[in-house]
Amino acid sequence: MNTIAPPQKRVKQPPKHIAPRKDRMDGAAVLGIVLLLVFGLIALFSASYPAAIHKFRNNGLYFITRQGIYALLGFAGMMVIANIDYHVYLRFQKPIFIVSTVLLLLVPFIGVEHNGATRWIKLPIIGEFQPSEIMKLAVIVSFSYYAVRLSDRIRTFKGTLPFLGILVAIALILYKQPHLSATIIIFGIGLSILIVAGMKIWYFIPIGVVAGIAGTWYITTRGYANARIQSWLDPFATPEVFRHDGWQGGNSQIAIGTGHFWGRGLGNGLQKHLYLPEPQNDFIFSAWCEEMGFVGALIVMALFAFLIYRAYYIAFHAPDETGCLIATGIATKLAIQTLVNLWVVTGLFPVTGASLPFFSYGGTALIMQMGEMGILLNISTKMRPSEKRRG
Repeated sequence: MNTIAPPQKRVKQPPKHIAPRKDRMDGAAVLGIVLLLVFGLIALFSASYPAAIHKFRNNGLYFITRQGIYALLGFAGMMVIANIDYHVYLRFQKPIFIVSTVLLLLVPFIGVEHNGATRWIKLPIIGEFQPSEIMKLAVIVSFSYYAVRLSDRIRTFKGTLPFLGILVAIALILYKQPHLSATIIIFGIGLSILIVAGMKIWYFIPIGVVAGIAGTWYITTRGYANARIQSWLDPFATPEVFRHDGWQGGNSQIAIGTGHFWGRGLGNGLQKHLYLPEPQNDFIFSAWCEEMGFVGALIVMALFAFLIYRAYYIAFHAPDETGCLIATGIATKLAIQTLVNLWVVTGLFPVTGASLPFFSYGGTALIMQMGEMGILLNISTKMRPSEKRRG
């Protein structure tokens, strides 16, 4: 008896002249970066216009012009770095850390003061920049490098002491500037890398005790810190609040509150007209909330949350432990810096001077952020496929 074989299902083959695409960057992360960069430039243009006219002889485009150039340079640098294997930076982790440490040590001697804090160094051609931004990247690369090499030791408390000692030393250097927000961010970066590398959670008990003692000492020895704590608890405590320590927090809360649900409209904010301090920098989100309201604030926070999620997703699917730790450090830096800024402008945290990534004016900070995003995108090109992709 003759049997007829069932027809075989034909599988459509790709054209032979088209090579399969490999090593693609994470498209979702790229989209999040671009959207935040665009929203940041729009917010900066609106928030900085009155301050630019006041400070630079009616040149209302001063801040946005310079930030636009930095954004283009940063985006170009990000795309270049995204095509460089992230393992290359491990070869230079020691020089990067040494240079950033030396620059931090030089700040009290040759630094530039702004608003009572000396955190910037001014160099020819480069201009003003914060060495703490370079130190953040140095901690990410160096801690990731040594955490992989000393993975067995990190699982013991004794093995974590050298890492913690380095973080304390950096904090003491930043204490001279002073720069509390950078201290918080750098500690967060270092601890997140150590946790992912295998540090036990219960180690946070002694770390928390030491941090509490150090925080108390910091507040009691720094008069301005105690004043900022008091103004944070009640920014409207004094009758002339806008001439005292509550000036920043008070105006920030007024700007956010008057935005209501839909906002006054882009460009129609009032607090940015020399009431809200640093509307182009630390308090740019307050100006944005006044003009775009609750809806605009929610959109920006959703974009940040999405990019932070993708950064941790890339870390989870990194091809090796080094890539995982570097991506974790970058994601944690973005998360902590964003949260600290949002907490400050909404009155949930004392004023610390933390800028909002992709939004606040600052060439060095923006270029460093875009460079870190480039490293993150390079790690994403080598991600391990998830179970869903395998299926």
